[in-house]
Amino acid sequence: MTESVEIVKEIDTPKIYLALRKDGIGYVYFKDHTELNIELQMELLKWYDELNDKNLLPFIIEAGEGVSITKEARDNAILIEDISAIKASAVVVNNLAYKMIANFYLNFNKPKRPYKVFSKREEAIAWLKQFV
Repeated sequence: MTESVEIVKEIDTPKIYLALRKDGIGYVYFKDHTELNIELQMELLKWYDELNDKNLLPFIIEAGEGVSITKEARDNAILIEDISAIKASAVVVNNLAYKMIANFYLNFNKPKRPYKVFSKREEAIAWLKQFV
């Protein structure tokens, strides 16, 4: 995160950095060369709950270089949506490949909760503020 915002709580793992911002928005950053699989997805569910005591939060989601998601995890994402602490997802993409993956998920998996793809973090934050 480059903008100056106070972090209330954070979880830093070898693959993922998560934070709860003072403005009530959650932040998830997938570190370089992380593969999101079902096992990591299930860990994420626990970490989301830890960030805000199991309350729903709007989240900014970003990824470093070489991050991938398995087909199983993509399919599982829709199955675990109802038990996830994610109220809304703003996916910030920095390249065409990530944009295609994020839009593919939106168009084919049809998330039940608000989900939008952005190329600028500031626009993602502005959109998420309606869900705080």
